[in-house]
Amino acid sequence: MGTVYTLIMLILWLIIVPILIGIIPAGILPERRRSLVVTFIAGYLLSLAVFEIVAIPCMLFITYSAFSICVKIYSAIEIALAIAGFIIGIILINKKKQEDLASGEINSLSYRGIKHRLEAVFPGEQHVLAEDYMDPRGDVYGRRVRYSTEGKILWVIFAVFVLFQLYMAFFYASFDGDDAYYVVESVLAVQTDTMNTILPYTGGSTTLDIRHALAVITMWIAFIAKMSGVHATILAHTLLPLFLIPLTYAIYLEIGRMLFRKDPNKLPMFMIIMAVFQMFGHTSISTAETFFLTRTWQGKSMLANIAIPLIIWLFLWIGEDLERENRQKLSKSNRFAPWMLMILVNMASGIFSSMGVMFGTILIGACSLVLIIRYKKLSVALMAAVVCIPNVIYLLMYLCLLKGYWNIL
Repeated sequence: MGTVYTLIMLILWLIIVPILIGIIPAGILPERRRSLVVTFIAGYLLSLAVFEIVAIPCMLFITYSAFSICVKIYSAIEIALAIAGFIIGIILINKKKQEDLASGEINSLSYRGIKHRLEAVFPGEQHVLAEDYMDPRGDVYGRRVRYSTEGKILWVIFAVFVLFQLYMAFFYASFDGDDAYYVVESVLAVQTDTMNTILPYTGGSTTLDIRHALAVITMWIAFIAKMSGVHATILAHTLLPLFLIPLTYAIYLEIGRMLFRKDPNKLPMFMIIMAVFQMFGHTSISTAETFFLTRTWQGKSMLANIAIPLIIWLFLWIGEDLERENRQKLSKSNRFAPWMLMILVNMASGIFSSMGVMFGTILIGACSLVLIIRYKKLSVALMAAVVCIPNVIYLLMYLCLLKGYWNIL
């Protein structure tokens, strides 16, 4: 029973809750973008952003039982957001029933009924129909397509590569010297109810570790361990890669959809190439590919393999919208949607690693410069400055801790 309970809780907190929460920010996205994968990514980003807002004040202002208080507050907020997302999903399904003449089918428990419900909540999952191409007002841009036989075979090959990586990550977990710090921080949070106030190397009390304190990904891992009942070491080494590796490939999937919009049968080949790069990218101990498969649970690995690809994906999205804006007027919500997601990415970058704040800002500046030159849009610079506000706040907090000003407060 313990194993079943653990599995249910892991699926709940790492898959179901992020998807339900993702329905909330997905509401600002255009319909063609609101796929299950994008909703899942948005849910993870919002969950991590909320954790940063909850965990850092608990760590700085609560002396005793900081972690348990953080767990109670964060879990309550997550459950509330998941319920809100579930309610929004029900509203979208009911709205679909009223608009669809075949509403009787959507009420059934058949395959088509379930499919219609999913498409009501995740309209980006809809396939392009032949009549859609003939409708001058139809928006087929970004809809899913049906792959050729060759494309389906390539998808199977890609799935085999990913399953192989998951197998190796689970059964041949790699030891790393940083485990003595990062994993132990998560273990200490669960066992001693503290947050970064015990030195992992000796077990003695210490002041807040300024270098690592604000990168609270170790506390997030401790939260998942606490809620699922899994030892934090087992969770980090063997279980989290089973969720984080597919999440990374989900981001590459969205990047590929942007790059191969006109020839989607090239998408599975792109995913195969990315999988091969990941498996054979161990050219040194410091490559992103090495971290991806051997240090999946570490914040710097998540920065390199989740946050940075997300920024690239969002700028491809923004560039695509700017290209379309030359042909048709986009609504404000459509234009601002990727920028709003980028705010969440910047907050997640700080959770992964303190260096993520600097790297993320530099990458956003470089990509913005490219778009300004290409599309002659100075508004891109303004939006880039706005989305970097969380990075500025993070940096100011870091400087306050470094100078000791926080102790005065």
